[in-house]
Amino acid sequence: MEHNDILLQGKFSILGKPGKVCIVELTSEKLQFQDLSCKTNDCEGVIDIRDVIGCRINTGVNKQGSRNMCNCVKSHVVWDMAECLLSIHYCPKTKKKLFCKSYYRQHCTLTLALAQHPDYDSNKIVCEKWKKTILSLSKNNNNHITIETDLENCEAPLQRKILVLINPFSGPGKARQIFENGVSSMLEEADISFKMVITEYAGHATEMMRSLDLSAWYGVVIVSGDGLIYEVINGLMSRADWEVAINFPVGCLPGGSGNALSLNINYQAGEPVDLNPILHSTFVLIKHRVIPMDLVLVQIPGKQMYSFLSVTWGLVADIDYESERLRVLGASRFTLYFIKRVVSLRKYRAKVSFLPVTPYEPGAKNQKERAVKCSRPRRFTMIRNSTTQRNISSSVYEGGVQGVYTEKSSSHSLPRLRSKSMPAVKTISETNGDISGYEEHDNVMFELDDSDECFTSSLPNGDHVKDDNVSTESENIFEEMVHTLNNDGKPLQAPLLAPLEEEVPSNWVTIEDEFITACALYQPYLGPDNLASPESRLNDGQIHLLIIRAGIPKSALVNLFLSFETGDHISSPYVEMIKVLAFRLEPMGTEGNIMVDGEHVDYGPIQGQVLPGIARIMGVQ
Repeated sequence: MEHNDILLQGKFSILGKPGKVCIVELTSEKLQFQDLSCKTNDCEGVIDIRDVIGCRINTGVNKQGSRNMCNCVKSHVVWDMAECLLSIHYCPKTKKKLFCKSYYRQHCTLTLALAQHPDYDSNKIVCEKWKKTILSLSKNNNNHITIETDLENCEAPLQRKILVLINPFSGPGKARQIFENGVSSMLEEADISFKMVITEYAGHATEMMRSLDLSAWYGVVIVSGDGLIYEVINGLMSRADWEVAINFPVGCLPGGSGNALSLNINYQAGEPVDLNPILHSTFVLIKHRVIPMDLVLVQIPGKQMYSFLSVTWGLVADIDYESERLRVLGASRFTLYFIKRVVSLRKYRAKVSFLPVTPYEPGAKNQKERAVKCSRPRRFTMIRNSTTQRNISSSVYEGGVQGVYTEKSSSHSLPRLRSKSMPAVKTISETNGDISGYEEHDNVMFELDDSDECFTSSLPNGDHVKDDNVSTESENIFEEMVHTLNNDGKPLQAPLLAPLEEEVPSNWVTIEDEFITACALYQPYLGPDNLASPESRLNDGQIHLLIIRAGIPKSALVNLFLSFETGDHISSPYVEMIKVLAFRLEPMGTEGNIMVDGEHVDYGPIQGQVLPGIARIMGVQ
């Protein structure tokens, strides 16, 4: 290592290893420590800065000369009262197998003891410098820090205050235990302050979000299944100031049966989804950036709601709803009821209509075959009034963070780091009121754009998103942009949807048939071991419509649903996956189940359209 790469260097002893003195070096990428008695160049250990979740200084010596030890230190060794203890909390990656790319994280603490000076206060000043630099590097990705310019002025990130909502009845009923026994201590290590609120009844979270003073909080974190997340989002969207409120960051930790959003956040962060989800979700929460998430505006007769996960009908909805009585079993209830429903397989007749992203080819084997001849995929975006989009910086950090944003209306709100991929939504004022480049049809604006970033991206773990919507025959790719004009204080409109009692628009596709199931999906995972829509992303601006028609043999159906764990079902000839901007389902019978984000709604016609990137969640992208 070049000496110029070293930001800080010092001699520390490691707590729990008496008499062992190490030289500790900090760079922008790692912290490494080496035993001074070691004659080789091998390091005693290395901590990747990206794995650090917190750094704290022990209370130290009180006036009576006794030491108040931090909870993470468990030792009966009597220490020099002048020593200052610096604890570094981190979650390193460990490979599952020697030649396997898959990994899992462990929660670790390294405590360094500094006795460079004869008094505690002088040693504490040195440790404070280490603490601020480590936190700044780990939280802000400030890998451009140099010893000559920024090191002396390096500041630790501001403390965040979050509201934690816990549903004690969700899933197996262990949400509160999960938070208190594992999550809360990690948040404390990361210096994240929180207030825990236990929800008392269905709809309680919706009521709280309607009246919550958003300026008093950084964001809200839900410890529950997906039902409480649904309540929070619909509570925010039901406020008079919904255009500002929906920017309120929402985080989640698994505390229910399905935990789909938590799974999807981990999946898109490149974190494991099949091992210790609580630890990995807490790690992502601590390391998060505020990133956009699509919602879908859903309408049923007499009611409008906002969905973040899915609308399911037929077999999938039957399993979800009818297994509620076995919720104490957790995710196992879905498997048991799948077996029951396959034995007594139901068929449903309906009309399924949709506005496809690319021209619909019913004979195509898969979505890529449908899209290969298309050079004009549709995309839906929104133009908002300027008073709801404020202070969005255009600066780009090397670490992939694009500026910060704050609401000027709040004197208490902290800057929130946002992902480089977060769209800076255009406002009417930014175009100087000039919308002459758009063609308006009943409050819907059409535009041609030559960007195709919406359809091409990759995950941190190296999995590439398939470019199913991009033509391979033309170098000039255009998108048909559909914009909606929005005014402050007015309810959000649905420009792509006709009233439920009217026919769908003429540019939609309608299929009337018998079905086993039909699902509108906008997240990859519907639940554990259920990678229902592997090509979905948190903010791809699309709905992925999954259709299985009647006529599939039961044996094939069993094999099909077994392949949901890996997402291989999308290659089955019995499955249609269609990327759409809007959909409508019109059941022709009177019996069946429809679920919106796992919540049961009245059986009957239902429709929805995508709202790209309108919500904000705590994740990594």
